[in-house]
Amino acid sequence: MGTGDGRFYGFVTNIFIDEEQTKLLQDQYEVYVDHDFVGRKTLFNQVDMLSDIDDFLKANGIDSFQTKLEGDHYKINPQGQSENIISALEVYFKNR
Repeated sequence: MGTGDGRFYGFVTNIFIDEEQTKLLQDQYEVYVDHDFVGRKTLFNQVDMLSDIDDFLKANGIDSFQTKLEGDHYKINPQGQSENIISALEVYFKNR
């Protein structure tokens, strides 16, 4: 509301606050095979899980690996199938 003397009284809102809060609610993890970065996994809702990556690999016949979460780094330690895991994950991240 203007006062006629150039001053303005009213409410100021930040229309971006909902977007910022939404981004904060989405967890994002960097995925590594051995020490090589292969992509980012974003958990958009409560149904998304990091273990989705494991399930995808197992569904593609890759089951000789161990995983470890360190902060926001999801590390996959292959047991002899490094190239296969990287190739499969490249497909996984392109489709997500």
